[in-house]
Amino acid sequence: MQETGDGARAPATQFRASAERAILHEREPMWKKLARCYPPQLELLALALLVLALYLALSAYPTLPDTIPMHFDSAGIPDGWGSKNTVFIFPALSAFMYALFTFTNFWFAVTQDPRKLMSLPPRWKAALTDKQTEELRIFLNRCLFALKVLIQGLAAYGTYIAVEIALGRASRLGTPWFFFTAATLVLAGFMVWKSYRMTRTSHHL
Repeated sequence: MQETGDGARAPATQFRASAERAILHEREPMWKKLARCYPPQLELLALALLVLALYLALSAYPTLPDTIPMHFDSAGIPDGWGSKNTVFIFPALSAFMYALFTFTNFWFAVTQDPRKLMSLPPRWKAALTDKQTEELRIFLNRCLFALKVLIQGLAAYGTYIAVEIALGRASRLGTPWFFFTAATLVLAGFMVWKSYRMTRTSHHL
C-alpha cells in the first residue's frame, strides 16, 4: 500500500513543481527571459547590420546609374538588371526579416509553454519533459538569433556589392556572399538535426 501511496503522490508533486516553474517564468521581466537564451545586448549587432544596409542604399542612390544588377547566376555574375530603385530591395527584406525574427525570438522567450511554437508531431511534444522543453527553447532561440544575424549580414553585403557592381568597381558577388549563404543553410540544417536529436529520446520512450 505504501508503494501505491508514493506512486500517487509522485505525479501530484511533479505537477505542483511544474506549476510553480510556470508561475515564476510568468513573473520574470521580459529581458530576463530573453537573457536565458542569449544576451539581449547582442540585438544591437543585428540592428546595426540592418542600419548599415539602409545607409549603403541611401548614400549610394544619388550616384547610381539608371539600371543596376538585381539578379545573379550561380557564379555570382549579374544576369538581370533593373531600376536603380531596386537598390532598396535588400534593405527592405532586411527590415522585414529583422522584425519577423525579433518577434519570434521574444515570443519564444516569454511564452509559458514553448511546445505550442515547436513544429513537432503532437506525440513528441507530449513526451517532452519540462527540462527538455526549456533546453529546446534556449537552443532554438539561439539558432534563430544566429540566423537573424547571418541574414542581416547577407542583406548588408548584398546591398554593398550591388552598388559596387553598378558603379563598375566589381564584376561579381564575391566570396562573402557565398559564405553568408552557406553559413545560413548549414545553421538551418543543424538546427533541424539537433532539434530532432534532442527530442528523439523522449518520443522513443
